[in-house]
Amino acid sequence: MNEASLVRLRDGLSWLAAAFCLCLGLALADGFVDSSRTGPNMVSLLPGETADLSGPLPADMRHASDLVFAVDHPGIAVAVTGQEAAGVFGDRVWRATVSAAPDAAPATGTVIVREPGGDANTPEQAFIVRIFADKASLDEATNSRIRHLFGVSPMAVAGGCALGAALSGVAVFMFSRRLAALRAVRGNAVVFMTKKTPDGLLISFGLGADHGLAPGSRVAVHDAAGRPVATATVVRCAPDEAAALVTGEKRVLPGSIVTRFLKEGAREEGARGETL
Repeated sequence: MNEASLVRLRDGLSWLAAAFCLCLGLALADGFVDSSRTGPNMVSLLPGETADLSGPLPADMRHASDLVFAVDHPGIAVAVTGQEAAGVFGDRVWRATVSAAPDAAPATGTVIVREPGGDANTPEQAFIVRIFADKASLDEATNSRIRHLFGVSPMAVAGGCALGAALSGVAVFMFSRRLAALRAVRGNAVVFMTKKTPDGLLISFGLGADHGLAPGSRVAVHDAAGRPVATATVVRCAPDEAAALVTGEKRVLPGSIVTRFLKEGAREEGARGETL
């Protein structure tokens, strides 16, 4: 694969990664809107499905199994699964599952959680359980645009987009490394950082002592289109990268191309580019 093909492939993958990141943000926003409008104490189920419930366990209660769960629908069942510490202060929460019977008809029920022996003034935790006939009706009733249109949870979309963005980013990194290695063999490298100094503009690029450079070496700088921009003198050199100084009011941006060991003709061309 030649350099032009690698550049096109890398740039295409970069745009793909950006698109995945954009979709990730939209999916997270959609999920946030859905959860804020639905509320944490509302559960939507299909017949035969099960969901998790949880809530704070009163400080004076030792076991979650001592809680009283009052259900007002015969097709809804609740089972306590345990308790655990949560939060930095060690507060305890109870865990339970709520399930809809396989033959449950579409309906809305409530689950009231109370302390044993409590009266009407005892604080309670209330959950609303909605049972839908099928997935289409559940998707139609959701507050999520993504689920309403595509029938998929926004969190599932967010997870897929995060994975896609990560894989695209890894691919961009790998192709960038391959492109840098190919350019280094040809004596070229991309400027990855620029810094203004009192002596001029300091540019950093991926050619170094392993590629024949040393302090005092002269390099040519071209823009991405190949037009000469400036010449620079290497001031620092590591095995695989170097920094060179561009004097005068030359405009060198990250992404410009550095070429080592100027020939006389190229040196003159670079000098003419400096005077433009």
